[in-house]
Amino acid sequence: MNIVILSCLLLVSGCSFVGSADGGAPTEKETAYDPLIIAHRGASDLEPEHTFLSYERALEDGADYIEIDLRQTKDGELVAVHDEDVDRITDGSGKVEDLTLDEIKQLNVDKGQKILTLQEIVDKYKDTAHYYIETRTDSKENIVMEEQLVSILESQDLIEKDRVIIQSFYEDSMLKIHELNSEIPFVRLLRKAEVQELDDETLQHIKKYAMAVGIYAGSVDAELLKQIHDNGLQLHVYYYDDEKELAPKMLDMKVDGFFTNDPAYAIDLVKEANKKEGQ
Repeated sequence: MNIVILSCLLLVSGCSFVGSADGGAPTEKETAYDPLIIAHRGASDLEPEHTFLSYERALEDGADYIEIDLRQTKDGELVAVHDEDVDRITDGSGKVEDLTLDEIKQLNVDKGQKILTLQEIVDKYKDTAHYYIETRTDSKENIVMEEQLVSILESQDLIEKDRVIIQSFYEDSMLKIHELNSEIPFVRLLRKAEVQELDDETLQHIKKYAMAVGIYAGSVDAELLKQIHDNGLQLHVYYYDDEKELAPKMLDMKVDGFFTNDPAYAIDLVKEANKKEGQ
């Protein structure tokens, strides 16, 4: 029932999605291949991930979106951290959800950086940047961040100005966000096991609330891309530590968007691909 209602809301709301008019493959009128370049945790090959240094480099190098992985602190603040804990990226230790924001702010990231709150990021860049935000559950699989997330985005009119895409592996998170604001475009992340079982029925279900699917590049082939496009969805791909191995293949297949740890590198690849095709 929720999905049916949501589908109707999407039709009424007329969400503005990035990409071609139907939310699927690029149209024939597009004269050059122009995928979304999404800076994975910023320019994370070059600067400490999820820091102002990383985001500044990504924007300077021409990324379309900066990606922000969200976690919630013990006292309910939203911070840009990928891992469950702070061990890998700081000089401290502990799970994000077990630490208060004050405790997290005492920790140091490389190059004199600090862990950032989502509020700090949007307050700095406002509508001069586009944000590609991933939601997560807490350790008990509860959705906990959606209301605060929408409130922060609305505080800078980022949804109204089409500056936000939200991605998640969790459908419940997307449905909750849509209840709060129906104008946000979604990307449904799919795990490897979900990709192996992907069929038209599942893709049509996803299309009721999302404009794209996000899939690990190593799981993508031309047949899968065609199936996704045939079902009116875009495909955004992400990597693990194999971007430079897989990125040329993704360019050849013309996926609709891809994550990169080095936006300048990815943009140069796209330019070279278009030159080869005489665009």
